[in-house]
Amino acid sequence: MLQSLKKLFAATILVGSVLLSSAAFAQTAEELTNPDPADWPTYGRTLDMHRFSPLDQIDADNVDDMRLAWSRGLEFVIDAQFSPTVYQGTMYVNGADRVVALDAATGDQIWSYVVELDENTDSLTRDRSRGGPVVYDGKVFHALGDGRVVALDRMTGEEIWSTQVGDISLAEGFSSAPIFADGKIILGPSGADTGGSSGRVVAADVETGEIMWTFNTVPQPGEPGFETWSPPSAAQYGGGSAWVPGAYDSESNTVIYGVGQPIPWWAGSQRQGDNLYTSSWVALDGATGELKWYHQVVPQDEWDLDQIATPMVVDVDLEDMGERRVAVLPTVTGFLVWVDVETGEFLKYEQYMPEVTIHTGYEPDGTPIIDDSYRWTDESQAGESRLVCGFRWVDFEPAAYSPETDLYYRPNSYDCIDLAQGPRPDDWQPGESAINITGFTALPDRFERVGGISAIDLKTGDIAWEFGTEYSQRSGVTATAGGLVFMGSPDRHFRAFDAATGEVLFDQVLPAYISANPITYAVDGKQYVAIPVGGQGGIVIYRSSDSAPVVTSDVSLFVFALPD
Repeated sequence: MLQSLKKLFAATILVGSVLLSSAAFAQTAEELTNPDPADWPTYGRTLDMHRFSPLDQIDADNVDDMRLAWSRGLEFVIDAQFSPTVYQGTMYVNGADRVVALDAATGDQIWSYVVELDENTDSLTRDRSRGGPVVYDGKVFHALGDGRVVALDRMTGEEIWSTQVGDISLAEGFSSAPIFADGKIILGPSGADTGGSSGRVVAADVETGEIMWTFNTVPQPGEPGFETWSPPSAAQYGGGSAWVPGAYDSESNTVIYGVGQPIPWWAGSQRQGDNLYTSSWVALDGATGELKWYHQVVPQDEWDLDQIATPMVVDVDLEDMGERRVAVLPTVTGFLVWVDVETGEFLKYEQYMPEVTIHTGYEPDGTPIIDDSYRWTDESQAGESRLVCGFRWVDFEPAAYSPETDLYYRPNSYDCIDLAQGPRPDDWQPGESAINITGFTALPDRFERVGGISAIDLKTGDIAWEFGTEYSQRSGVTATAGGLVFMGSPDRHFRAFDAATGEVLFDQVLPAYISANPITYAVDGKQYVAIPVGGQGGIVIYRSSDSAPVVTSDVSLFVFALPD
């Protein structure tokens, strides 16, 4: 029966666009910039990564009436850190080696695209998947763990094109799905931690998969920024992976990605200079990939302080500055930074981590203030520990923004560690890890809570409300016009908060931990809320000493709706 349906769909496509209305496919970028309220076609729903839905059938008054509409085991086990996407009643779910299409109203499988990953695929990309498939112009775009990016027919799952982007010999693959920008698919390969590959942001043509431009986050010889690596050979060990989805501002044609740390972590006398563009955000021209601006948080980073959290673009009426279109940049070190999205002008910052050690703030011009006493200055200090606060105030989990409350909903963790390390191995070769950690101790009982969510007024930087848990927060959030914010947690609770007050209005315990992200969509006028659950637990989730262990499981989908 399924094969017959595939043939029917394929035959329909072959008839051509003459017999299809323009609504049959996401034909224009406008449908991604301003999607139909029923759809969630990209990771952030909108390209600026607001993760806000205009649906309001489920609201603060009736959300407690939600019941399970359907659930489905996905028949694979990874660290599920993704968001499904939905377009015209079909849900697309990503894994490291697959995309699965489901009927979004029932959970019935429509098609499944599964590949065998290259045998040399590193565990960092084989065992996790972030972001969400992009649905555009009749295609579904996804990036695989072994470094391939593929375009699939959205009706049948048939492969249209496949491009090998990552260098598998250097353990370079994809741990995150792509984003869409300026008629291109934008990708950030992973693998700099383990294989010595240098980070990149890459743009592929949506029709052919041809690489249109590449921006090297670790500059190569002759490129601007290479002079910030001293000696020049320090840049050969890799680093700078852009391993979490970025954001796109269609008004200024600006692509913004966070960039990971340099490799090896140890610097000492072996890696001097600012080491651009690691531990930074880079803003690129969507047409050419040329650098517009950058914001470096930790120059010469030697504490694994990747600045990779997904940014957001928002119009904000800032105090004393008026209306500005800003990029909101959440640092792993515990700060929120506001910069002008077009120019990169540093506008303001606020500290939200209760204790900071290495990165302690900013000068008025946006220069980060780094406490150099936490550095390892020579090899005699190898094995000495350093207190790193915050280590991951934020990580890969996305935030949300509601234009109705003007609040930015930021999942976060009060995350400190004791870190000890030493110089890279003398016999290091490309394709091997250059990291030499000698001690890594989490301190989850340092504060009254570990993880949680903070609702932040973007006009002032003030916190409107907060909610905390005993586990580090690695699930993202979704806000809706129904006055709600949805969030899962590693404690297995899936909650809905009052967007204005933070009151918990819905609380459902699910079978396993949650590190993936909720979405909401509609089919035939009925609103649904979906949350992926479970995984193999390879992700680091800290918990206070008296809280229950993290429960693992196969990855499943749970979808809720109001009763008929």
